[in-house]
Amino acid sequence: MSFPFDESAVPGHHTVTYTTLDAHRGDPVREVDVLATREEIEALMRDGYLVRERIVTGEHLERLRHALHEVIDRDAEVEEGRETFSGTYARFLHDKHPAFMELLDWPPALSVARAVLGPVLWMRVFTGRLSRPGDEFTEVEWHLHQRMIPQPLPPMWCRPQTLDCLLYLDDLDAGNGPLSVVPGSHQWLDSNLGAFDTEPKEGEVVLEMPAGSLVMAFGSLWHRALPTDGTRCRRLLLFAYAPAWLKGTSVGRQPADGLTAQRLAAGDLDVETRELLGAAGWM
Repeated sequence: MSFPFDESAVPGHHTVTYTTLDAHRGDPVREVDVLATREEIEALMRDGYLVRERIVTGEHLERLRHALHEVIDRDAEVEEGRETFSGTYARFLHDKHPAFMELLDWPPALSVARAVLGPVLWMRVFTGRLSRPGDEFTEVEWHLHQRMIPQPLPPMWCRPQTLDCLLYLDDLDAGNGPLSVVPGSHQWLDSNLGAFDTEPKEGEVVLEMPAGSLVMAFGSLWHRALPTDGTRCRRLLLFAYAPAWLKGTSVGRQPADGLTAQRLAAGDLDVETRELLGAAGWM
């Protein structure tokens, strides 16, 4: 079962048909119903991000809020903020609550990821972040999630690209720390960010949006969170899709007996689900 979403938040569909050149498996074909227009995919490639406002609403949004707090309240491995930013972080959410496992194959996110990264993907990371009223250092410095660019570039260098999905459970406005991005920065291979940099950047775009909105952005996009005014919660779900052969996150520890292990142990999963759980899709 995949998590519900508001189809009115998706302006159009198109289809991509992939054929994998693998004669030993009969050159398998996979058809993807992409929940985005072709023009939106072009804009995602150009700008590095795509927004879906109010894609989760009502009782479904409340379910995700409650699920996040349930995990944080019982998880012995939650992380409290760092020296430069505060908040509470829970890792591997899809292993710890069924509501988050339902986002594993969520069509509005997964189909877009397959349109830009290919047909064989997995959910590489799933983190929740909670900023509470009274937290200090609610601003997050400029950063990107794939910081592995060598200089000079090797002739056959493979970019470690991901599509990050940021699902906001609270309104993002001037008082609650909106997201700021630098369009096009996901393509920069010869620029660098300084440590602990929170200064405005030329061309940056500040994204304010209502609760239940989704931002899909490449892991190499420059972004930051602006500070909150300290009066409300800011809750964020972050899950990322990556090619099935890209390693998982080094942050946090996946539960040995979590929902992933339980689903795989059942032995009745199709190949696409096994890929999404990180158990298939490479040699």
